[in-house]
Amino acid sequence: MIILLFGANELAMRRRLQELKDEADGGSGMLVTNMSVVDGRDAKPNDVLGPCMAPPFLAPKRLVIVEHLLERFEARGGPRGPRALGVWEQVPEELGRGIPWTTTLVFFGQPFLVEGRQRAVTKTNPLVSALSKLPDVSVEEHPALEKDHLLRYINEEAAMRGIRFRRGGNFEAHEEHPPETDPAQLLANLLQGDTLSIANELDKLALYTRDSGCEVTVADVNRVSHGDREAKSWDLTDAVINCQLGAALSTLEILKESGENLQGLLGLITSRFRTLAPVVDLVAAGMPPPAMAEELRRQNNWQLERDVRAAKRLGPAGLKRAYQYLVEADRTNKLGEVAEEVALDLLLIKLCSLAEPVPSRTSR
Repeated sequence: MIILLFGANELAMRRRLQELKDEADGGSGMLVTNMSVVDGRDAKPNDVLGPCMAPPFLAPKRLVIVEHLLERFEARGGPRGPRALGVWEQVPEELGRGIPWTTTLVFFGQPFLVEGRQRAVTKTNPLVSALSKLPDVSVEEHPALEKDHLLRYINEEAAMRGIRFRRGGNFEAHEEHPPETDPAQLLANLLQGDTLSIANELDKLALYTRDSGCEVTVADVNRVSHGDREAKSWDLTDAVINCQLGAALSTLEILKESGENLQGLLGLITSRFRTLAPVVDLVAAGMPPPAMAEELRRQNNWQLERDVRAAKRLGPAGLKRAYQYLVEADRTNKLGEVAEEVALDLLLIKLCSLAEPVPSRTSR
Protein backbone atom coordinates (compact mmCIF):
# COMPACT_ATOMS: atom_id res chain seq x y z
CA MET A 1 0.00 0.00 0.00
CA ILE A 2 1.36 3.42 -0.99
CA ILE A 3 0.04 6.63 0.59
CA LEU A 4 0.86 10.19 -0.46
CA LEU A 5 0.21 12.27 2.66
CA PHE A 6 0.78 16.00 2.22
CA GLY A 7 -0.70 19.49 2.59
CA ALA A 8 -0.74 22.47 4.92
CA ASN A 9 -2.88 21.09 7.76
CA GLU A 10 0.01 19.58 9.68
CA LEU A 11 -1.98 18.47 12.71
CA ALA A 12 -4.41 16.44 10.59
CA MET A 13 -1.47 14.90 8.74
CA ARG A 14 0.30 13.89 11.93
CA ARG A 15 -2.86 12.39 13.35
CA ARG A 16 -3.27 10.36 10.16
CA LEU A 17 0.35 9.25 10.43
CA GLN A 18 -0.31 8.09 13.99
CA GLU A 19 -3.26 6.03 12.73
CA LEU A 20 -0.95 4.32 10.24
CA LYS A 21 1.58 3.63 13.00
CA ASP A 22 -1.11 2.07 15.20
CA GLU A 23 -2.32 -0.03 12.26
CA ALA A 24 1.21 -1.26 11.51
CA ASP A 25 1.79 -2.11 15.16
CA GLY A 26 -1.52 -3.93 15.49
CA GLY A 27 -1.12 -4.14 19.27
CA SER A 28 2.10 -6.14 18.97
CA GLY A 29 4.34 -3.52 20.56
CA MET A 30 6.88 -4.17 17.79
CA LEU A 31 6.51 -0.93 15.82
CA VAL A 32 10.08 0.21 16.50
CA THR A 33 11.53 -2.84 14.77
CA ASN A 34 9.03 -2.62 11.90
CA MET A 35 9.22 1.06 11.01
CA SER A 36 11.79 2.74 8.78
CA VAL A 37 11.99 6.53 8.52
CA VAL A 38 13.89 7.76 5.45
CA ASP A 39 15.17 11.34 5.33
CA GLY A 40 14.49 12.30 1.74
CA ARG A 41 16.64 15.42 1.80
CA ASP A 42 19.71 13.42 0.82
CA ALA A 43 18.27 9.94 0.20
CA LYS A 44 18.83 7.83 -2.91
CA PRO A 45 16.09 5.74 -4.59
CA ASN A 46 17.42 2.49 -3.10
CA ASP A 47 17.11 4.00 0.40
CA VAL A 48 13.34 3.95 -0.19
CA LEU A 49 12.96 0.81 -2.29
CA GLY A 50 15.09 -1.40 -0.03
CA PRO A 51 13.10 -1.15 3.24
CA CYS A 52 9.83 -1.67 1.34
CA MET A 53 10.79 -5.23 0.44
CA ALA A 54 11.58 -6.41 3.96
CA PRO A 55 8.86 -8.50 5.68
CA PRO A 56 7.50 -7.38 9.08
CA PHE A 57 8.80 -9.07 12.24
CA LEU A 58 6.14 -10.20 14.72
CA ALA A 59 3.76 -7.47 13.55
CA PRO A 60 1.06 -7.25 10.89
CA LYS A 61 2.71 -4.49 8.85
CA ARG A 62 6.02 -2.86 7.99
CA LEU A 63 5.76 0.92 7.85
CA VAL A 64 8.17 2.96 5.69
CA ILE A 65 7.89 6.73 6.06
CA VAL A 66 9.72 8.95 3.57
CA GLU A 67 10.05 12.49 4.91
CA HIS A 68 11.24 15.70 3.19
CA LEU A 69 11.40 14.12 -0.27
CA LEU A 70 8.27 15.60 -1.82
CA GLU A 71 9.37 19.05 -0.65
CA ARG A 72 12.52 18.76 -2.77
CA PHE A 73 10.46 18.86 -5.96
CA GLU A 74 7.90 21.50 -4.99
CA ALA A 75 7.98 24.85 -6.80
CA ARG A 76 9.68 27.55 -4.72
CA GLY A 77 7.85 30.49 -6.30
CA GLY A 78 9.25 33.11 -8.64
CA PRO A 79 10.40 32.27 -12.17
CA ARG A 80 11.79 28.87 -11.20
CA GLY A 81 9.38 25.98 -11.52
CA PRO A 82 9.53 22.56 -9.83
CA ARG A 83 12.80 20.64 -9.90
CA ALA A 84 13.21 17.80 -12.36
CA LEU A 85 12.93 14.32 -10.85
CA GLY A 86 16.31 13.18 -12.11
CA VAL A 87 17.24 9.78 -10.66
CA TRP A 88 13.84 9.64 -8.94
CA GLU A 89 12.10 9.13 -12.28
CA GLN A 90 12.75 5.40 -11.93
CA VAL A 91 11.01 5.15 -8.53
CA PRO A 92 7.38 5.19 -9.79
CA GLU A 93 8.28 2.51 -12.32
CA GLU A 94 9.98 0.34 -9.68
CA LEU A 95 7.09 0.73 -7.27
CA GLY A 96 4.67 -0.04 -10.08
CA ARG A 97 6.08 -3.56 -10.19
CA GLY A 98 4.61 -4.03 -6.73
CA ILE A 99 5.64 -4.05 -3.08
CA PRO A 100 4.65 -6.67 -0.48
CA TRP A 101 1.07 -6.35 0.76
CA THR A 102 2.51 -6.26 4.28
CA THR A 103 4.31 -2.96 3.57
CA THR A 104 2.76 0.48 3.97
CA LEU A 105 4.87 3.10 2.19
CA VAL A 106 4.08 6.71 3.13
CA PHE A 107 5.48 9.74 1.31
CA PHE A 108 5.02 12.42 3.97
CA GLY A 109 5.08 15.98 2.56
CA GLN A 110 5.23 18.46 5.42
CA PRO A 111 4.86 22.26 5.26
CA PHE A 112 8.21 23.94 4.74
CA LEU A 113 9.71 27.42 4.76
CA VAL A 114 11.07 29.28 1.73
CA GLU A 115 12.67 32.65 2.51
CA GLY A 116 10.68 32.90 5.72
CA ARG A 117 7.34 32.00 4.11
CA GLN A 118 5.51 28.76 4.69
CA ARG A 119 4.71 26.63 1.66
CA ALA A 120 3.09 23.23 1.27
CA VAL A 121 3.34 20.27 -1.09
CA THR A 122 0.57 20.26 -3.69
CA LYS A 123 -0.88 17.90 -6.29
CA THR A 124 1.10 19.70 -9.01
CA ASN A 125 4.33 18.42 -7.46
CA PRO A 126 6.01 16.30 -10.19
CA LEU A 127 6.75 13.39 -7.86
CA VAL A 128 3.22 13.44 -6.47
CA SER A 129 1.88 13.51 -10.03
CA ALA A 130 4.04 10.56 -11.10
CA LEU A 131 3.28 8.42 -8.03
CA SER A 132 -0.46 9.14 -8.11
CA LYS A 133 -0.72 7.39 -11.50
CA LEU A 134 0.24 4.05 -9.95
CA PRO A 135 -2.55 1.57 -9.14
CA ASP A 136 -3.69 1.32 -5.50
CA VAL A 137 -2.05 4.60 -4.51
CA SER A 138 -3.98 6.68 -1.97
CA VAL A 139 -3.58 10.44 -2.41
CA GLU A 140 -4.42 12.17 0.89
CA GLU A 141 -4.14 15.95 0.69
CA HIS A 142 -4.89 18.06 3.77
CA PRO A 143 -5.16 21.67 2.53
CA ALA A 144 -4.95 24.72 4.75
CA LEU A 145 -8.05 25.56 6.74
CA GLU A 146 -9.51 28.98 6.00
CA LYS A 147 -12.42 31.18 7.07
CA ASP A 148 -15.42 29.19 8.32
CA HIS A 149 -13.55 25.86 8.11
CA LEU A 150 -10.78 27.26 10.32
CA LEU A 151 -13.26 28.62 12.87
CA ARG A 152 -15.10 25.30 12.94
CA TYR A 153 -11.79 23.48 13.52
CA ILE A 154 -10.85 25.81 16.40
CA ASN A 155 -14.23 25.36 18.06
CA GLU A 156 -14.10 21.57 17.67
CA GLU A 157 -10.56 21.35 19.05
CA ALA A 158 -11.55 23.62 21.95
CA ALA A 159 -14.55 21.41 22.78
CA MET A 160 -12.28 18.34 22.85
CA ARG A 161 -10.29 20.06 25.63
CA GLY A 162 -13.39 21.11 27.56
CA ILE A 163 -12.95 24.76 26.61
CA ARG A 164 -16.02 27.00 26.40
CA PHE A 165 -15.57 30.21 24.45
CA ARG A 166 -17.25 33.38 25.72
CA ARG A 167 -17.24 36.71 23.93
CA GLY A 168 -15.58 39.72 25.54
CA GLY A 169 -13.68 39.41 28.79
CA ASN A 170 -12.32 41.46 31.67
CA PHE A 171 -9.29 43.48 30.59
CA GLU A 172 -6.85 45.16 32.93
CA ALA A 173 -6.54 48.94 32.64
CA HIS A 174 -3.14 48.71 30.89
CA GLU A 175 -4.20 46.06 28.36
CA GLU A 176 -5.03 46.89 24.75
CA HIS A 177 -8.36 45.59 23.48
CA PRO A 178 -8.12 43.64 20.21
CA PRO A 179 -10.81 44.40 17.61
CA GLU A 180 -12.12 40.81 17.78
CA THR A 181 -14.88 39.93 20.25
CA ASP A 182 -14.90 36.18 19.50
CA PRO A 183 -12.01 34.19 21.07
CA ALA A 184 -12.02 31.69 18.20
CA GLN A 185 -11.77 34.50 15.66
CA LEU A 186 -8.88 36.08 17.54
CA LEU A 187 -7.01 32.75 17.53
CA ALA A 188 -7.70 32.37 13.81
CA ASN A 189 -6.38 35.86 13.06
CA LEU A 190 -3.27 35.40 15.21
CA LEU A 191 -2.25 31.93 14.03
CA GLN A 192 -3.90 31.71 10.58
CA GLY A 193 -3.99 28.07 9.40
CA ASP A 194 -1.12 26.80 11.58
CA THR A 195 -3.03 23.91 13.13
CA LEU A 196 -0.13 22.68 15.26
CA SER A 197 0.27 26.12 16.85
CA ILE A 198 -3.48 26.39 17.36
CA ALA A 199 -3.55 23.04 19.17
CA ASN A 200 -0.63 24.15 21.33
CA GLU A 201 -2.32 27.45 22.20
CA LEU A 202 -5.57 25.67 23.08
CA ASP A 203 -3.65 23.37 25.42
CA LYS A 204 -2.16 26.44 27.11
CA LEU A 205 -5.55 28.12 27.36
CA ALA A 206 -7.12 25.00 28.89
CA LEU A 207 -4.43 24.99 31.57
CA TYR A 208 -4.62 28.77 32.10
CA THR A 209 -8.41 28.73 32.64
CA ARG A 210 -8.61 25.44 34.51
CA ASP A 211 -9.64 27.09 37.78
CA SER A 212 -12.40 29.05 36.06
CA GLY A 213 -14.01 26.01 34.44
CA CYS A 214 -12.09 26.35 31.16
CA GLU A 215 -14.14 29.36 30.09
CA VAL A 216 -11.98 31.28 27.60
CA THR A 217 -12.57 34.91 26.65
CA VAL A 218 -10.90 37.28 24.21
CA ALA A 219 -8.96 38.71 27.16
CA ASP A 220 -7.54 35.24 27.95
CA VAL A 221 -6.50 34.64 24.33
CA ASN A 222 -4.94 38.09 24.17
CA ARG A 223 -2.85 37.38 27.29
CA VAL A 224 -1.83 33.79 26.57
CA SER A 225 -1.54 33.62 22.78
CA HIS A 226 -0.64 37.18 21.81
CA GLY A 227 2.07 37.84 24.35
CA ASP A 228 5.01 36.12 22.66
CA ARG A 229 4.41 37.76 19.30
CA GLU A 230 3.83 41.18 20.87
CA ALA A 231 7.01 40.84 22.93
CA LYS A 232 9.03 39.91 19.84
CA SER A 233 7.61 42.90 17.97
CA TRP A 234 8.81 45.15 20.80
CA ASP A 235 12.20 43.41 20.72
CA LEU A 236 12.51 44.23 17.01
CA THR A 237 11.70 47.92 17.34
CA ASP A 238 13.83 48.28 20.48
CA ALA A 239 16.81 46.74 18.68
CA VAL A 240 16.32 49.09 15.72
CA ILE A 241 16.17 52.33 17.74
CA ASN A 242 19.14 51.10 19.81
CA CYS A 243 21.09 50.38 16.58
CA GLN A 244 21.64 46.72 17.55
CA LEU A 245 21.76 45.20 14.06
CA GLY A 246 22.46 41.60 15.11
CA ALA A 247 19.54 41.54 17.55
CA ALA A 248 17.25 43.23 15.01
CA LEU A 249 18.02 40.73 12.22
CA SER A 250 17.69 37.68 14.47
CA THR A 251 14.37 38.90 15.89
CA LEU A 252 13.14 39.63 12.36
CA GLU A 253 13.86 36.03 11.36
CA ILE A 254 11.88 34.73 14.34
CA LEU A 255 8.92 36.95 13.46
CA LYS A 256 9.00 35.89 9.81
CA GLU A 257 9.08 32.22 10.76
CA SER A 258 6.09 32.77 13.06
CA GLY A 259 4.11 34.04 10.08
CA GLU A 260 4.29 37.79 10.58
CA ASN A 261 3.47 39.84 7.47
CA LEU A 262 6.54 41.75 6.27
CA GLN A 263 4.54 44.79 5.23
CA GLY A 264 3.04 44.79 8.71
CA LEU A 265 6.52 44.74 10.26
CA LEU A 266 7.53 47.68 8.08
CA GLY A 267 4.48 49.54 9.39
CA LEU A 268 5.43 48.60 12.96
CA ILE A 269 8.94 50.05 12.56
CA THR A 270 7.52 53.20 10.94
CA SER A 271 5.06 53.62 13.81
CA ARG A 272 7.92 53.31 16.31
CA PHE A 273 9.83 56.16 14.67
CA ARG A 274 6.65 58.27 14.62
CA THR A 275 6.39 57.75 18.39
CA LEU A 276 10.05 58.74 18.74
CA ALA A 277 9.75 61.90 16.59
CA PRO A 278 8.21 64.24 19.22
CA VAL A 279 10.79 63.07 21.77
CA VAL A 280 13.58 63.98 19.32
CA ASP A 281 12.10 67.48 18.91
CA LEU A 282 11.77 68.06 22.67
CA VAL A 283 15.28 66.76 23.38
CA ALA A 284 16.66 69.08 20.68
CA ALA A 285 14.78 71.96 22.33
CA GLY A 286 16.46 71.17 25.66
CA MET A 287 13.28 70.28 27.56
CA PRO A 288 13.98 68.37 30.82
CA PRO A 289 12.46 64.88 31.18
CA PRO A 290 9.81 65.79 33.82
CA ALA A 291 8.43 68.57 31.60
CA MET A 292 8.70 66.26 28.61
CA ALA A 293 6.62 63.61 30.37
CA GLU A 294 3.92 66.20 31.07
CA GLU A 295 4.02 67.55 27.50
CA LEU A 296 3.73 64.08 25.98
CA ARG A 297 1.32 62.88 28.67
CA ARG A 298 3.61 59.99 29.42
CA GLN A 299 4.85 58.83 32.79
CA ASN A 300 8.45 59.61 33.60
CA ASN A 301 9.46 55.97 33.59
CA TRP A 302 12.04 53.72 32.00
CA GLN A 303 10.19 53.72 28.66
CA LEU A 304 10.46 57.48 28.33
CA GLU A 305 14.07 57.37 29.52
CA ARG A 306 14.81 54.78 26.82
CA ASP A 307 13.24 57.02 24.14
CA VAL A 308 15.20 60.04 25.38
CA ARG A 309 18.47 58.09 25.05
CA ALA A 310 17.50 57.00 21.54
CA ALA A 311 16.51 60.55 20.61
CA LYS A 312 19.89 61.89 21.77
CA ARG A 313 21.71 59.31 19.64
CA LEU A 314 19.53 59.96 16.62
CA GLY A 315 19.01 63.73 16.63
CA PRO A 316 16.82 65.64 14.15
CA ALA A 317 19.16 64.90 11.22
CA GLY A 318 19.18 61.18 11.98
CA LEU A 319 15.38 61.13 12.32
CA LYS A 320 15.05 62.78 8.90
CA ARG A 321 17.32 60.16 7.34
CA ALA A 322 15.34 57.42 9.09
CA TYR A 323 12.14 58.68 7.47
CA GLN A 324 13.88 58.77 4.09
CA TYR A 325 14.94 55.14 4.52
CA LEU A 326 11.42 54.11 5.58
CA VAL A 327 9.79 55.85 2.61
CA GLU A 328 12.31 54.32 0.20
CA ALA A 329 11.76 50.82 1.62
CA ASP A 330 7.99 51.20 1.31
CA ARG A 331 8.30 52.49 -2.28
CA THR A 332 10.64 49.74 -3.51
CA ASN A 333 8.50 47.13 -1.78
CA LYS A 334 5.23 48.29 -3.35
CA LEU A 335 6.77 48.68 -6.81
CA GLY A 336 8.42 45.26 -6.59
CA GLU A 337 11.85 46.70 -7.39
CA VAL A 338 13.44 44.72 -4.55
CA ALA A 339 12.31 41.46 -2.96
CA GLU A 340 10.29 42.13 0.19
CA GLU A 341 12.68 40.22 2.46
CA VAL A 342 15.74 41.95 1.00
CA ALA A 343 14.14 45.40 1.30
CA LEU A 344 13.41 44.88 4.99
CA ASP A 345 16.90 43.53 5.71
CA LEU A 346 18.48 46.54 3.96
CA LEU A 347 16.21 48.88 5.90
CA LEU A 348 17.36 47.44 9.24
CA ILE A 349 21.00 47.80 8.18
CA LYS A 350 20.49 51.46 7.24
CA LEU A 351 18.49 52.34 10.36
CA CYS A 352 20.99 50.66 12.66
CA SER A 353 23.83 52.64 11.06
CA LEU A 354 22.34 56.03 12.02
CA ALA A 355 24.06 56.25 15.40
CA GLU A 356 26.48 54.45 17.66
CA PRO A 357 24.85 51.25 18.98
CA VAL A 358 24.20 50.67 22.64
CA PRO A 359 25.36 47.37 24.20
CA SER A 360 22.87 44.53 23.92
CA ARG A 361 21.09 43.67 27.16
CA THR A 362 20.78 40.09 28.32
CA SER A 363 17.38 40.81 29.80
CA ARG A 364 14.79 43.51 29.48
